[in-house]
Amino acid sequence: MIAENGLLKFREPEGGTRFRMVIAGDVCPCREGEKIVAEGRSAGLFAKVAPFLNEADLRVVQWETPLCEPENPIPKSGPNLYALPSSAELAAAGGFEVALLANNHTGDYGPEMLLQTIDVLNRRGIRTVGAGANLEEAEKPLTLTAGGEKIAIFNFCEHEFGTAQENMPGSAPQLPLRNLRAVAEAARSADRVVAALHGGHEYNPFPSPRIQELCRAFADAGASFVFNCHAHCPEGVEYRNGTPIVYCPGNFYFPIMDEGGLWRFGYLPKALFDRRGVYALEILPYAFDAEQIVPLEGETRISFFRYLETLSEPLDDPARMKRLFEAWSSRHGFGYLARSLAHIPPGWEEHPSDRAVAKAMLGLRNLFSCEAHNDIVRCFLCLQEENRIDEAAKLFPYMEKLQNPEWA
Repeated sequence: MIAENGLLKFREPEGGTRFRMVIAGDVCPCREGEKIVAEGRSAGLFAKVAPFLNEADLRVVQWETPLCEPENPIPKSGPNLYALPSSAELAAAGGFEVALLANNHTGDYGPEMLLQTIDVLNRRGIRTVGAGANLEEAEKPLTLTAGGEKIAIFNFCEHEFGTAQENMPGSAPQLPLRNLRAVAEAARSADRVVAALHGGHEYNPFPSPRIQELCRAFADAGASFVFNCHAHCPEGVEYRNGTPIVYCPGNFYFPIMDEGGLWRFGYLPKALFDRRGVYALEILPYAFDAEQIVPLEGETRISFFRYLETLSEPLDDPARMKRLFEAWSSRHGFGYLARSLAHIPPGWEEHPSDRAVAKAMLGLRNLFSCEAHNDIVRCFLCLQEENRIDEAAKLFPYMEKLQNPEWA
């Protein structure tokens, strides 16, 4: 249970706290963030969460945009996001030492701009992980010392657009067998290993069974702290054999869009390490607008903690997690299929190499290559085959209510 001060204690500490680490969710500053930088108000964006951030020995942020001019976007399904290079000032103003770059947007303006993003952040004193000049470079962990501890941070994302290849820059893709071997090897030499993932289903308050299985596998492989992001809404927390798993903290600062619901709400998880590993998380819930990130207070803060407990409660019940994902798929799976198939022009099979045909099929490509999209379509088609769509959908109103809680 989360205490009123935000402490989620898993066990008593042994030998006191040795190291504190906080990881912030998705940041995509875009036009609103650029305005803050241009007007010299970067520090003000974080002023009210700065005390919480500054208590950490290491501050990490999920940076979900390339830093570039909006020229030559790559062909993809979904939006091409960007922020001007000056926006790196925001990461520095927040005191972040590390930026996670493995996601579905850092490659939106091509390989050269991804490499430019790494360079821009590095020149601001911010180290990066999860992207590189080729697959080998992208997969490498970031190894550093903080709070007297040797830390290895890994960062992997699903196979959407912009993932690294053997001889092409990009984000580090989720290749579970390779990724898990690398984490297990690092755990033999580093004091702490952090596995930061990017994947799942947008707006779903629960992780899919596959995401949960993957996160647990990283914990079992030797990760001290497992963190996932992408849903754009808060998801729950579980403790797996001494390793906390944060399934999604929600957006940290993403003002370019507002999808309603919990888009502008999230939480900062600060992991407290003792000599054995993480014994507790300090949780700071917040809301943001274009100007500032503000901690929740009073009854809203307490309501958020109870909400997070509700999201965490079914995580140790595999049968229930399967039913929740079936409910989600029953309502959204058809939409994924319909949107992808609607763009395919008649007679495409006669001109498969035509660039217009290739572009029209990018959505379909994503259904096959992106693990999360594949999950939901496969689940929907299985429900359809088994004549269980209506049965599965009975649980969806519960999930819909969780997407729009009264306190938000």
